Amino acid sequence: MSLRHSGLCGAIWADDLQSTKILRCKKRSICYAEFPQINNKECVVKNLRRLFSLAFVSVLMTTAKAEPVMNLITVNTNDGAGYAAWAKASASALVKANNAMAMGLCTPTSGAEMMGDLYLWSFFDSQETVYNNEPMNPAVQAEVAKMKVDRTVREWDIWRIVRAAEVSERGYYYNLRVKTDNMSGYLQGLDAMYAEMQKREMGVTMQVFVGDTGVNTGIVMVSLGSSDGAALGRALDARTESWFADTLSKFEGQRELEHGFSLICETYAAAEQ
Repeated sequence: MSLRHSGLCGAIWADDLQSTKILRCKKRSICYAEFPQINNKECVVKNLRRLFSLAFVSVLMTTAKAEPVMNLITVNTNDGAGYAAWAKASASALVKANNAMAMGLCTPTSGAEMMGDLYLWSFFDSQETVYNNEPMNPAVQAEVAKMKVDRTVREWDIWRIVRAAEVSERGYYYNLRVKTDNMSGYLQGLDAMYAEMQKREMGVTMQVFVGDTGVNTGIVMVSLGSSDGAALGRALDARTESWFADTLSKFEGQRELEHGFSLICETYAAAEQ
C-alpha cells in the first residue's frame, strides 16, 4: 500500500497493513481524542493515571517543545461490532508495538459522512515518536492477522492537539469541523467560550485539533464532550441562551462551518511504564 494519501510515513496502525481497499475521499474525517496541550503534560498524565491506574513513560514529561498528536484512521465496515471487538482486544498490544500513549474507537451516532464509518484513534507524545515508528513491525502484523472483518480504510491523517481535555473511558461528543483564516483569533474565541461554559458548570470538556496532513491540513476540529450524555445535551441546549449567542457572534467572519456530528467514543488501552 502507499502512504501518499495521508502523508504519514511513520506511525502506522494495524488496520492499514492488511486492508484490501484504500479510498481517496474528498470529504474529511471528524474524530475524537484527549491529550495535553504542549504545556499541559503533567495534567494529562494525572488524568490518565486516575483512569487506568497506570504509570506512563517518562518521555511525556521531558521535552517542553514536543507537540502531542493524534493518528486517526477512518474505517468503513458493515460489521462495526466485530471491528470494535478486534480493536479492544488488540489495543494494548498495538499501543506497545507503536510506542503510543493511548488508543480507542469512536462510533458516530448522527451526521456520519458515510454509514458504517468508525474512527480508530491513537495518541502520541510527539511528532518525533510518530515519525520514528517502524510501521510494519512483527507485533503489529500479528495483531492485524487476528482481524477477520471486511473493511475499507477511507482516510488516514495526523492531527495536532492544540487544546486538551480529561480522558474518559467512555464519552459522548459533538464535533464541529471549521475553516478559518484567523487561527489564533478563533482559538482565543474558543477559550473565551469554554471559560463561560465553565462558569456555568456545564460539565463538558472542550478539545481542539488542527489537521496536519492530507485534505484536513489546516482544518480546525472542535469537540465538546462529557461522560454524561445529558450534560452534553444541556450544553448544546445553551446555544439558545443570550450569553451563548453573544459569544458566537464574535466568531462572525472568522470561520466557515464544514461538518458537525455526534459520537460515542471509548478508550481501549493506555501505555504502561
